[in-house]
Amino acid sequence: MSQKKSFSPDQQPTPAQNLPAASLLKLLATLLYDSMLLSAVWLLAGIVYMIPAQLIVKMNSASKNDLSTTEFTGPVFYIYLFIISWFFFAWFWVHGGQTLGLRTWSLRLQTRDGYAINWTQSLLRFLIAGTPWLAALFVYGQLLKTQLLSPPYLYGTFLIGFSGIFWVLIDKEKRSLQDIFSGTRIVQIPKRKS
Repeated sequence: MSQKKSFSPDQQPTPAQNLPAASLLKLLATLLYDSMLLSAVWLLAGIVYMIPAQLIVKMNSASKNDLSTTEFTGPVFYIYLFIISWFFFAWFWVHGGQTLGLRTWSLRLQTRDGYAINWTQSLLRFLIAGTPWLAALFVYGQLLKTQLLSPPYLYGTFLIGFSGIFWVLIDKEKRSLQDIFSGTRIVQIPKRKS
């Protein structure tokens, strides 16, 4: 029998239907804010990765000045960044339901019953949110190869990336695709009275 994890005493569970859904504008602002924070985490993670990688991988004198060799940009590095990115979001989602961006806009990620999400839900949510962006990167790569870089094609690429979030415009309950598939909801939490 599993017990649902609740938020801290000042963040008691509130069923999603009792709180308004987050607006698209706030979701986009949160995405921008958290993306900037994630970029800083990537920078630090890259430094942490490069130091031991330089010690482990034998580098010949010709490639010492070129850190863009396959040892540094290969699949191991991307898997490492994927795990760091997931853990960055999952930690906040599981422990309080708020990344710094969500907290800034008084939003909270929770289950439909109003409880904190678990690690499995966080992974599922992260994978579903990232899939349109991977598709957008693939399309962008194809556009680069064919040199179709005119604005309509580039705008289409961004629409693919944002399709998970833009789903709130279609869904009656204003849920994104990642919300629907992971059984979660981003809600507007009321401001605390001082």
